[in-house]
Amino acid sequence: MNIRSFAAAAVIAAATGAACLAKAEAAPSAVQSELEVLKAQLALLQERLAQLEAAQKSQAEKTESVVADQAVVNTDLQDSIDRTSDNLARTVGEGASSGWMGRWVWKGDLRVRNEHIDQEATASARNRNRFRVRVGAFARVNDNTRVEVQFTSTEGGDARSSNQSFSDANSRKALDLDTAYVEWSPNDHWKVSAGKMRYPWVRTSSFFFDNDINPEGVGAQWQQAANGFFGSAFYTQFSERSTAADSGMVGAQFGWRWNRTDGSRVLIAGAYYDHIAVRGYNPFQNASASSAGLGSFGNSTSTSATICRKAVATGGACLANDYNVFELLGEYQFNIGEQPLLLFANVAQNTAADYSITTTSTATTIPKGLDTAYAAGFTYGRANATIPGTWEVGYLYQVVEKDALFGQWIDSDFAAGNTDGGGSAIRGAYQLSRNWRFNVIYMLNDTNQDVAAAVTLPSARNLFDRDYKRLQVDFNWTY
Repeated sequence: MNIRSFAAAAVIAAATGAACLAKAEAAPSAVQSELEVLKAQLALLQERLAQLEAAQKSQAEKTESVVADQAVVNTDLQDSIDRTSDNLARTVGEGASSGWMGRWVWKGDLRVRNEHIDQEATASARNRNRFRVRVGAFARVNDNTRVEVQFTSTEGGDARSSNQSFSDANSRKALDLDTAYVEWSPNDHWKVSAGKMRYPWVRTSSFFFDNDINPEGVGAQWQQAANGFFGSAFYTQFSERSTAADSGMVGAQFGWRWNRTDGSRVLIAGAYYDHIAVRGYNPFQNASASSAGLGSFGNSTSTSATICRKAVATGGACLANDYNVFELLGEYQFNIGEQPLLLFANVAQNTAADYSITTTSTATTIPKGLDTAYAAGFTYGRANATIPGTWEVGYLYQVVEKDALFGQWIDSDFAAGNTDGGGSAIRGAYQLSRNWRFNVIYMLNDTNQDVAAAVTLPSARNLFDRDYKRLQVDFNWTY
């Protein structure tokens, strides 16, 4: 029986009660017992009516909650439909000549960072606020070709960093070209890229290569299938010279991967990076992007006339070694509980690191054979951009000897952005809401593990294993 039925019954009972009361006035002794029974029935009906009203209110509140949740889902779905409709409108609507605008898909991200740096034997620790903004788009040219263009914030055009510090009295900040390349995929097995492109080789979560670098050149990638063997070949150029050899790097990578439906996966690969026309030439990165002012990022340099090529080494040092680097890398992921655990490792050796020099100072003596780099670590969990509340934590240990890796490639933050350093990095991330993530990383490193630093604090001395600590706290928004 519903509330309307009970209400009707209550009305009838009330009317009957009224009639009985009228009769009671005429013959109170005859109808008194009947009146008491009707009163009891009326009280029970009123109590049942109150219970049904409470139950109906609770059900209405639950229904309202379900409707609200569904409204959120519908809003997200409608946003997706609107974006698709906008792209379609650009393609077929007025002002979208030949569908040009409709072929572009836009993307970007914004990161705000607080960074604290504390290095042994410096006058004081450094704290700074920075931001990075990237905005770009890719367009489908035809069924197997697309192009991508992206712009990013920058300081001095640094290839290894897109950060811009809060400084210079609220001045305008530069926005430079970050990527500009074409990608051709003739079938499911091959992909060819040319221009200022994404890395065409596979990397792990180590700091052997900086994530902000976009190589300039050409690369070809092949894969057997979603699982199986894969490989790539690539050429990237560092410097173009009119009167001397052009500097660059040519390389290849070959490996095997296997991804299972339960989320576990395996990846093993080997690579060779042959750097061309680097020994005897000036470092290639702009001097403003190097803490040492030379752009060598820790690699050995020389002023010897037998090594440096005078045509390009005017007024400065040159790189003392060639860099022919072999690398092995691997990843293994499996689930522990409901979270994935990713293990990774890298090892690399520069077979051309043969430069050494002995002097009276440990700050200028360079031992022979500083040619090996290695890294290992793990990541547990996964912060998913579309699932608020997801998280991940990780740890890495890495050592890069002075001439093991080409300094232009390595991460710009770990061990002060130079070779000849190593140590730990502790990482974490938490997805605050959709497309909004909190990241933190704390680096506990040593610099100058192979060649001492000449420092003046607290007294002039040559310092090995110089402590270097760096804490970065980030908020990331993607759009």
